[in-house]
Amino acid sequence: MTEQWITEQLHPYYRKSLKVLEYLVDEQTDFQHLQIAQTEFFGKVMVLDGIIQLTEKDNMGYHEMITHIPMLAKTNPKRVLIVGGGDGGSLQQVLRYASVEEVVVCELDRRVIETSREHLTFFGDPYSDARVKVVIQDAFVYLADKQGYFDVIVSDTTDPIGEAEKLFSETFYRMMVAALTPGGAIATQCEQMFFDAALIKDILKMAGRLVKNPAYYYSMIPTYPGGGIGFMYVSDEPWTNGLNKPYPPGKMNYLNPEIHRAAFSLPEFFKNALA
Repeated sequence: MTEQWITEQLHPYYRKSLKVLEYLVDEQTDFQHLQIAQTEFFGKVMVLDGIIQLTEKDNMGYHEMITHIPMLAKTNPKRVLIVGGGDGGSLQQVLRYASVEEVVVCELDRRVIETSREHLTFFGDPYSDARVKVVIQDAFVYLADKQGYFDVIVSDTTDPIGEAEKLFSETFYRMMVAALTPGGAIATQCEQMFFDAALIKDILKMAGRLVKNPAYYYSMIPTYPGGGIGFMYVSDEPWTNGLNKPYPPGKMNYLNPEIHRAAFSLPEFFKNALA
């Protein structure tokens, strides 16, 4: 039997592959090519338009870091928006907070949610929680009338390609900031320091025009290009607000107080690139 591999080539000079045991989902939705596969080492994997979005093995390095950093920075967050994130990983983490009364998942592609609920059962079924509201809509449209409503926004998006490109624009960042309550916090998926330094520099400068305390931080995730991914923290409140707060109930698999602090410590080459 011929071996099957998922081979991702996000950059023309870099590719990576995971060995596939079985494809569970392989379909063209109204928006993208959606695949869910069982792989040999990383467990179940979601792939959108040929780009790995998450794996069962290492997703905690992404979902715990993109959610808990802003959630801990805001005292007793009640209303949370997740942009994208239809797989349910970020939603699972946000719902761990007893203070949360409402979580809106604004996802463009309904099939991402449907197939994730069926196959990505390691997230449980966070969509069954009564606090969750699903909005199948372009986040640009949804945020237009949500001034000062959310305590935390998690922009759990794909890479800035195609439809997702506008989610990395200053216009969208302004919309998110406008939708925050006073002292609210945002975390966005913000690419990788080795491959995307120029983009990250532009977003950090742009965020600095919108809030007082933007900051870039990062996490180790083997199945993402370069072995890691970065996030942009966007808030008037410093990220250090969350350092001395207790973590929510439940087990952390990646985040701990040492990682929390260290994630904002940037390598020297990257500091120079951002200067």
